Amino acid sequence: MTGWPDTFTFDGFAIDEAAREVVLKYRLGDDLAFREVLGFDAPLPAVGSPLRAGFEAALEALHILAGVSYYKVCVPRHLVIRDTFLDDGQKKFFQSLYVDGLGEFGVRNNIDVASKVDFLNARFDTARKSARAASDVTLPRKSAVLLGGGKDSLVSVEMLRAGGEPITLFAVNPKKPILACAAASDLPFVKVTRKLDPLLFELNAKGALNGHVPITAIVSLIAMAASFVHGFDTVVLSNERSADQGNVTVAGHEVNHQFSKTSGAELELANYVSRHIARNLAYFSLLRPLSEAHIGQLMARSTRYDQAFTSCNRSFQINPKEEPKRWCGDCPKCRFTFLILANAMEKGRIESILGKNMLDDPSQITGYEELMGLSGHKPWECVGEIAESGAALLRLAARDEWKDTAIVRALAPRLAPLMPDWRGVWQELMTPSSEHFLSPHYSMLLDAYVR
Repeated sequence: MTGWPDTFTFDGFAIDEAAREVVLKYRLGDDLAFREVLGFDAPLPAVGSPLRAGFEAALEALHILAGVSYYKVCVPRHLVIRDTFLDDGQKKFFQSLYVDGLGEFGVRNNIDVASKVDFLNARFDTARKSARAASDVTLPRKSAVLLGGGKDSLVSVEMLRAGGEPITLFAVNPKKPILACAAASDLPFVKVTRKLDPLLFELNAKGALNGHVPITAIVSLIAMAASFVHGFDTVVLSNERSADQGNVTVAGHEVNHQFSKTSGAELELANYVSRHIARNLAYFSLLRPLSEAHIGQLMARSTRYDQAFTSCNRSFQINPKEEPKRWCGDCPKCRFTFLILANAMEKGRIESILGKNMLDDPSQITGYEELMGLSGHKPWECVGEIAESGAALLRLAARDEWKDTAIVRALAPRLAPLMPDWRGVWQELMTPSSEHFLSPHYSMLLDAYVR
């Protein structure tokens, strides 16, 4: 990236109590300044209040991580951090989030991100010489479910509802599907607006680097900050165990589109929260023990959200040229969701949800080959494991209503020799894993719901 600045500065953040906003500030070189604005739509913790320290600690972490959206413009080598001090553990935490969170970005742009990001040697312009300690404030007993508009978070909602948990739904920049799901849930809903600096899009149009960032971690830290505004002591994600499988291996390192959804990233962020934000603020994925296939079975239990939810990311574009469809019917997420839900729902129901029978569309064969590892690599999307897709398709091949569809007819004969024990794979997919970070309370709640 010749001609671009080689220094990125984290210029701190400003809290505007009157406007109920927070401004995150960054600079590339001396001349390119960015201002990202977060609107909380509620009174912010006042200076001197018991909630203020935790709120500022969450914003401090968010300020560092959200900077990745602007840093990736040209991936400068030198980092300058103002008004914040990071200890060695914090430096390693953000180093990992940037390097692994930009893994896909690096592959697609042919950049060795690990050789560029250097929090370990960042320069600090601050009088502080110690990191913030976590707050001991006690927040109201309530679980905030990060609502994404897809099946996973809705299963978490119904699981918590069945367990009698106090719940609020939370989203950042909610689009139409999220608002529809929130309305269908009949539960309290709070949101934060996030306005990226327009200069970022101008630079992208002029050839600046662009690509995937660790968005789940960014949204999670926004939720941490919101916990001190809206009052909840638990932030619930809905990441399944399938998120731990990467997409490709480059120079011996696994690159995962879903890095900030992995169990490792979840644990690191939870530990960061307890050490540097608030000791009594819990953060975990309720669905971590489950496979995508199992979550599909649980989603099928209720029709409440059939005409509201979507797993298609094209419904959530930042600047769409026209109103997107709820399901585009031609992307890895649509393909995988149809496949999983076809194993859980009657044919007519799944067709009414997605608007078509994706398994009877020959133009989708190449896409389904990628999902099952028959060609290319696992798509750069939040989809299930390769073996999971294979077992799901072979299970449909044994059912009269699906066995003669174009995709099943084309791929089942190729998959069958590669997966002679697909029934065993399916059984394992329906068995919750013991590897998770749930407390005994939430583990019992999940066990009771999946029976």
